[in-house]
Amino acid sequence: MTDISKRTIDYYTQLGLLNPMRTDSNYRLYSEDSLQTLKLVDHYKKMNMPLEEIKNLIVLLNSKTTAVDEMIMKKHVEQISEYMHHLEMEIKELRPILENLDGKQKELILKRLSNQGSALAQSLLYLIS
Repeated sequence: MTDISKRTIDYYTQLGLLNPMRTDSNYRLYSEDSLQTLKLVDHYKKMNMPLEEIKNLIVLLNSKTTAVDEMIMKKHVEQISEYMHHLEMEIKELRPILENLDGKQKELILKRLSNQGSALAQSLLYLIS
């Protein structure tokens, strides 16, 4: 359902990112919340956040208090801001090189940049919603 390997899910479970229920025969059952957690982990991994920080955010999210929500929002804004700053610095460094490329080369690079822009836009939408 998530296109995430069994091995990765096992690893996330060992780290405490996922908490499956166990059947009598010791099979793990993952809830809808686990699917949401996997999406959240994927989202933060795309932002290059370490798994330990992701785990801390998930623990905070699961506590569901207003103060925690504010802290999560602040942390998320900081992460996005840091990511945007990093992208700005990279673009400044690449600008002279980009100016010397032909049309096809520029198009290929812009396509790759638009993927990063999409990830950033998703982060902003997640933050707003």
